[in-house]
Amino acid sequence: MSFIAPAGTPLRLTEIASGMWASTRSDSLSELHQELARHAGVEGCWSFSSGRAAMVVALRAMTAVDGGKRRRVVIPGYTCYSVAAALENAGLTPVLADIDPATLSYDLASLERAVRGDTLAVISANLYGIPNDSPAIEAVARSAGAYLLDDAAQSLGATIGGRAAGGFGDVGLYSFDKGKNIPTMQGGALVARKSSLSAELEKQWTLLPKPAPAETVVNAGKLAAYSMLLEPSRFGFARSLPGLKLGQTPYELTYPITRYSSALAGLAVRLARRIGEFNATRIANAQKLRTALAESSLQQITPPAGAKPVYLRLPVLTRSSGQRARLINALEEAGIGATASYPQALGDVPEVRARLASDSQETPGAREIAARILTLPTHAYCPPDLAVRVREIVEKAD
Repeated sequence: MSFIAPAGTPLRLTEIASGMWASTRSDSLSELHQELARHAGVEGCWSFSSGRAAMVVALRAMTAVDGGKRRRVVIPGYTCYSVAAALENAGLTPVLADIDPATLSYDLASLERAVRGDTLAVISANLYGIPNDSPAIEAVARSAGAYLLDDAAQSLGATIGGRAAGGFGDVGLYSFDKGKNIPTMQGGALVARKSSLSAELEKQWTLLPKPAPAETVVNAGKLAAYSMLLEPSRFGFARSLPGLKLGQTPYELTYPITRYSSALAGLAVRLARRIGEFNATRIANAQKLRTALAESSLQQITPPAGAKPVYLRLPVLTRSSGQRARLINALEEAGIGATASYPQALGDVPEVRARLASDSQETPGAREIAARILTLPTHAYCPPDLAVRVREIVEKAD
């Protein structure tokens, strides 16, 4: 059965091969670093084995520059579990601030309560390609002398107020995992302006080992399989394969922290230069869905003023968790990859709750999002009639 993947970026085998081959004839890591730094409007960039590895290094660098005096880091009550796991790997204490379900950005009043003089950093989210209210978040972090880590793992190419997601605060983060704007199966990057923090990032990056050649070979094979299995006529089969862990959100602490593969960077450079093309397709498909669902029972997310989302997926809120379950079943039966995204607010994840600061707030907005959110595909494999099909399914399920 034909099945539209929940997220993805179509890749050609020839593109993968030529991109990786290009790394043998040029310094692909330097090219990628220059491309991402230029995009974010900063001077420095460092690439790593994954986005979560990049986050751990960023947090360790902040701690080193701070001298280890501050240990509290404010994170969104609803975001990827790897953010909280990165804090544990860096030996830091998570403090939750709530999220506004209408925008998926921080509830600013909750954020202001969470940030104190002993706060080391604030981490943003920018989920599904929708920018947070980054200027306001940046101002709150600055007022307390805290770092801001602008996590744009899902929002490469998005902007707010003319500035790139990932370009706010002290350091930004991008991810190259499967399903992201630039998918090379693994990889991530940090971007930052010149400062004592960027000098420490350079030091820590230099000390990291390079990836093992065998690992690059394995990832090249995974990329080839990804490029073939993402196509709708094959993705239904891919979903049935054991061990792929599609759609799972584990809390993981064990993963390599190395530099990024120069071979994969060759492909990433090519994809980075096509990011406008990829995102234009997602934006157009998201707009069709938003228009088709405008009069439906689903609540749409309102981006902050001045934001230009790129919609890695289109998130909407159902009336209830029951309606969401019915819709996911109906959409999947129709071959449309809808998801409930992260299954719990971070405050309800046992591994996170056990490590929260004692004065961490409850996050009802985050819980509401976890119970009601539904994401729809926007990538280039979406058929022209997807929006109409989704609307009909929603109307029938109601």
